[in-house]
Amino acid sequence: MSVLTGLYAPTHAVDVRGKSLRPGTETFATLLSRAGYAVPDILYLSSIPNFQNLGLSQSYTDRDRYLPSGDEVLFRALEAYRDSTFFLYYHYRNLHLPFKASEPFAHLYTPEGFDRSAFVRDKVDTVQQNVTIPEGSVRFEASDRDWILGLYDGQIREMDETLFKPLVAKLKALGLYENTLVIVTADHGEELLDHGFIGHPSTSFKGSAFDELLRIPLIMSYPGGLPSQVRVAAQVQNIDILPTVLEILKLPVPSAVQGRSLLPLILGQVEAERPAFTETTPGGYQATPEMMNTRIRAMRTSQWKLIHTHGPGVDTYQLYDLKNDPREKANVADDHPEITEKMRVALHQWVLASQPVTPVAVPGSGIVPTEPLVVLFPAEGDTFRYENAGKTVSVRWSGPPEGLYDLEYRVGKGNYHLEGSMQIPGNSSQYGPFTSEMWNMLSLYNPWSFRVTVAGNPALNSPWVGFTIVPTDDAEPPGLWTLALVRLAFVWSEGSLLVSGLGLGLLDLVKWVADVPLVDGVSAALLLAIGVGILQPTFRRMGPQRVNRWGLVFIYTAFIYATLSVMPGIWRTLWGLTQGRIDWVGGVITVVTLALFMGWGLARRFSLSVMTALTVVFGLYGWLLLQLGTSPAERLHLAEYGLLAFLVFQAMSLDFSRVKSLAFAWALTIFLGAVDEGMQWILPNRVFEWADVGLNAASSGLGLLVVAIFHAREPDRKKETLDEV
Repeated sequence: MSVLTGLYAPTHAVDVRGKSLRPGTETFATLLSRAGYAVPDILYLSSIPNFQNLGLSQSYTDRDRYLPSGDEVLFRALEAYRDSTFFLYYHYRNLHLPFKASEPFAHLYTPEGFDRSAFVRDKVDTVQQNVTIPEGSVRFEASDRDWILGLYDGQIREMDETLFKPLVAKLKALGLYENTLVIVTADHGEELLDHGFIGHPSTSFKGSAFDELLRIPLIMSYPGGLPSQVRVAAQVQNIDILPTVLEILKLPVPSAVQGRSLLPLILGQVEAERPAFTETTPGGYQATPEMMNTRIRAMRTSQWKLIHTHGPGVDTYQLYDLKNDPREKANVADDHPEITEKMRVALHQWVLASQPVTPVAVPGSGIVPTEPLVVLFPAEGDTFRYENAGKTVSVRWSGPPEGLYDLEYRVGKGNYHLEGSMQIPGNSSQYGPFTSEMWNMLSLYNPWSFRVTVAGNPALNSPWVGFTIVPTDDAEPPGLWTLALVRLAFVWSEGSLLVSGLGLGLLDLVKWVADVPLVDGVSAALLLAIGVGILQPTFRRMGPQRVNRWGLVFIYTAFIYATLSVMPGIWRTLWGLTQGRIDWVGGVITVVTLALFMGWGLARRFSLSVMTALTVVFGLYGWLLLQLGTSPAERLHLAEYGLLAFLVFQAMSLDFSRVKSLAFAWALTIFLGAVDEGMQWILPNRVFEWADVGLNAASSGLGLLVVAIFHAREPDRKKETLDEV
């Protein structure tokens, strides 16, 4: 949007998904159309909100015919408009995750035999198959950089050979080469282990303002109007492209444009350097609601860069000396407080000066339906197949065609989960047509669901409708046995990754223990022996049963507390070793435990009422597991505090009736869970949340409910005194 409008991100305000350019905003297309240029739409992204109101026309009638064939739509449009002045905006996508160029480009630059190791092979598969790879989900090593660069360079070479070489040939064949201004640029750079990971905000959930993401190519070719072989070293910005083109074409530059023409620099004039400003979110287009409220802004000069991260719970500044530290490894904000403060003031002045203008009213927004909305297409459970769907995804609903509607969506699971809304004028919308590669990318976001709403009138909301996008290489739906075998293979594959990753984690733990100095181990054992000796009289009075049961409670609780400060690091390590499958360990433990309880109940021929009660508890656990799908680490609490409650109950039952033991055990477990969460107030890498206190209470309550159901048929044990024991 900054390229196409000459405006900074805060000003044009299309800074997160679901937002659209304000109607009436001047763009490349509107300005050149006014000057007599044809501005056909050949953009496959035109139907999504972020690319609305660009001013591109739908006059190119063959657009939908050639869009699914990739770059062909660009070459066909050049043929169609060769005899007129024209502006074409073409958005190339393939230089992007997944890093999987076609042959022979895929392995042109990769080291020989780089993927023979099974561990490397798994990482390569992840990089070549996923649109999104969250930071920490794969543990990359410095040795991986060569093959990652090789895969990426293969994509660049493929773009050279299959897009730019044919483009130059086509321009020359049509007689357009000399008098056509071709501009090549990008919307972002790509991190390739520069700061420990790969990708950019939308693919890694790792927003940053480091140079590998900010420095993008800007290439201009105009043989009939610009000097050749000129390299401009001065720092410029993407908002400078629009005013540069307008000056080359001798057209007026609107006063609202925030960029400056680069023509003087191209012609060799020396101009004073201007600082560059930038803004992003931590998750880019994939940002969660929390990420969408966070901004990472930066101010950059030829020597210094200041990065400000501001959002819920975060407000930090980083300063980098680009001349002495071009890789941006050392934050020197504390060493140069005067520079930090000066740039901080300038950055905030830019933010204040770049605020959006008042939105323009949307025609038709006052027309409201009188009946509740109904989705007419697709139907609940429909599947979209590439050829059958016309390579598009279309939706229709009831209501006045002149109305303005909000289309709310929920798509994908885990790393591919997105929720949001987009504003749609009219009672239908079509997305695509897509290339087969883009269609397969969309299938990664299954399942899809949406509903149509009218702002301020929830009574008119349509029901939610769900559908599935089928990959192009999928045949008709498999039979029941085939589906079962596929599911079994999937579970086996995922389980193998989980088990092998946990095994590697155990090996790391063994190595860590082996590295503990002998004197430290002996000292710890000695302190433990002294402690046991001091407490020995107390243990005798308590009796062996109480010592064993309360000892388990103490050791288990101490383990939970002791690992609080290191658990985020442990979780990240296990995430990498299991390639993200550690997310399922809490659910696996919970489901296996409940299954064992159910099997035990069946073996002991419990009554129908008892088995029904267990089934209800099982259902509650299942519901909680599903609710925690977007915060899988919390699934561990279901097992963690369910087990703690059981251990406390076992200890309490030695001295109290069953009912009192259940009540006291729940109260004590809730207290211990609250202490767990309270400790996180003082830990720098943890966050206190009331929701977690409630989750601990719910999981311990459900665990005790299972215990109560199993003891329902047995007579209550009488209270035993210390003397009797």
